[in-house]
Amino acid sequence: MNAEQLDERLSNRYRVLFTDSKVPMLLIDPSTGSIIDANDCACRYYGYDHRQLTALKISQINQYTAEEVDLEMRRAMAEKRNHFFFVHQLSDGSLRHVEVHSGKVEIDNRDYLFSIIHDITDRHTAEQQLKSLNQDFITLLENTSDFVFYKDKDRRFRFCSQRLAKLTGHNNWKEIIGKTERDIFPEELATNYLSEEPELFKKAEPILDRIEPFLNEKGEKGWVSTSKWPVLNSQGGIDGIFGISRDVTAKQNSEEQLRIAASVFQNVSEGIIVTDTNGIIIETNNAFCSLSGYSREEVINTNPRFLKSGYHDDNFFAQMWHSLKTEGAWKGETWNRRKDGQLFACRTTIKAVTGPDGTVSQYIGVMTDITALLRHHEEVEQMAYYDTLTRLPNRTLLSDRLAQALANGKRNQNTIAICFLDLDNFKPVNDQYGHRAGDLLLVEVANRITECIREHDTVARLGGDEFALVLTQLQSDSDLEQIVKRILSSITQPFKLPNQQQVAVSASIGICLHPDYPQDGDLLLRYADLAMYKAKEMGRNRYYIYREGQI
Repeated sequence: MNAEQLDERLSNRYRVLFTDSKVPMLLIDPSTGSIIDANDCACRYYGYDHRQLTALKISQINQYTAEEVDLEMRRAMAEKRNHFFFVHQLSDGSLRHVEVHSGKVEIDNRDYLFSIIHDITDRHTAEQQLKSLNQDFITLLENTSDFVFYKDKDRRFRFCSQRLAKLTGHNNWKEIIGKTERDIFPEELATNYLSEEPELFKKAEPILDRIEPFLNEKGEKGWVSTSKWPVLNSQGGIDGIFGISRDVTAKQNSEEQLRIAASVFQNVSEGIIVTDTNGIIIETNNAFCSLSGYSREEVINTNPRFLKSGYHDDNFFAQMWHSLKTEGAWKGETWNRRKDGQLFACRTTIKAVTGPDGTVSQYIGVMTDITALLRHHEEVEQMAYYDTLTRLPNRTLLSDRLAQALANGKRNQNTIAICFLDLDNFKPVNDQYGHRAGDLLLVEVANRITECIREHDTVARLGGDEFALVLTQLQSDSDLEQIVKRILSSITQPFKLPNQQQVAVSASIGICLHPDYPQDGDLLLRYADLAMYKAKEMGRNRYYIYREGQI
């Protein structure tokens, strides 16, 4: 049967529906798949004229294989739909996604397929894009480490990230749909989270980066940074809330540690300076400013050499830097100068700060003021080793210096004179003018003796009006004689008392020479004491050198 014969048999209803329709329509022989007829819209859609299109089989247009066509038909039956989804090829080779509605029609006792074709390419593309987007979004929800959620205007969850679900004891994020905060969080947390949302609904303004508490999977308290945005509809109303919370516990803890460290840095009693690798100060604390007298603004971007007191030489600083370069640290005592010029002593520790690669990035210096401690130490040392009246070494320090002198004399084969000096007629001064006058006379005697000896010699007060001298590096008897005579002559010069009266005293000196007598210091001093008494017996104001068997 040709087309003309078919047209004669079609009812007017089908002719209007088929020929004049603006939708592509095909009449197909189900036994062969041949296209029996096509309307003008179908010809235009596929890009063929009527003769060309009716010379094709539907399988030449449909890109699905016979197996795929059968599968689609069974899928449509299972889904109880009366349409099918195929991919058709146009005359120019382009492919289009189509939705085909097919039904049987009987013509001359023969069954044909009457197919209506709807191009759904754009819809299919959009659906695929949406599907892809949905899949991407689901992937995001299932894999993000953040707590992502959306709640409707009743504040019930519509979706959330998998991590939020796990955090609240759910196996899958879909289990949380329809629940509220009070259903999934402890009451205290739920109340906190919900309390901030009425204002959001009222003003339709987002909440950004609010730090809030939460409990992690182990039940440990942590912190999240939460942002919530109102989701507006076309009328400007709020349909829901979209939110993201991020675990910032580590960041909060680090910031808290930094705050604590900063507080400690500024409030410790030790002065602290931080320098770069070139020694330029980049930070300091309040204690350093108080210690040095300089403000922070005055010291930042400067070199610490403004503290230089002149007490340490270049070799001292060279050794300091050598220790820092080789060992990464240095410790010692430094004398520094305040802004007002005063000196202060510090127990100083400097350490190098290294980065992950081991390269030095900064130096940190910590200074403890020990000025008062050193002064106290000097006072204690003064009390322990020096006579409180004359400030001369006492018997303890004399013993130490005498031992050193004897050791050096033995090593260098030098003559050493150990002298014992006692004032003549000192008691009458005390009796007549009082102990105050006697003390002033002893101080002046100490000064005069000190002026008569050399720098490497020692004079000590043993008590009362008794003094001892250790004269070293004597090259001849003449050296000894000159020193002793200077002392005797100086002491015989009149002493002026506070009442302007003058008194005169003299001294008797006993001497023992080493190595003539190689005994220890105490015995040599005893010999000198015996010689001193011999000098007194001989008339005073003289010296006598110890000779064994003559005393």
